[in-house]
Amino acid sequence: MRRGMMMVFAFAIALVFVLGCASSEPYLKGKEKLEARDWLHAGDIAYKVKDWDTSQYYYDLLVKKYPDSYYGKKAKTNLGYVNYQRSLIGKAVSKGKEELEPIF
Repeated sequence: MRRGMMMVFAFAIALVFVLGCASSEPYLKGKEKLEARDWLHAGDIAYKVKDWDTSQYYYDLLVKKYPDSYYGKKAKTNLGYVNYQRSLIGKAVSKGKEELEPIF
């Protein structure tokens, strides 16, 4: 009885270890991680200064090269924001915000 419990316990520990090590999301390391981080940062800066073409370029690079990574998923989300800003609705909202801002 005791040996059976130990085998079940050992199997459970091994299963948890294997599942913990087998992640479905690839982690970037070294040069790839630096490259992906820099591209995301460049896209974010371009987005902040409303350079939609440049931001889309860097986000597209990330989505194509590292689609399953954290940076690729973040870039895919940010591409949605870029597309919104380029749409007629996004342009109208931006124009409305500019009109409502007080002039100093």
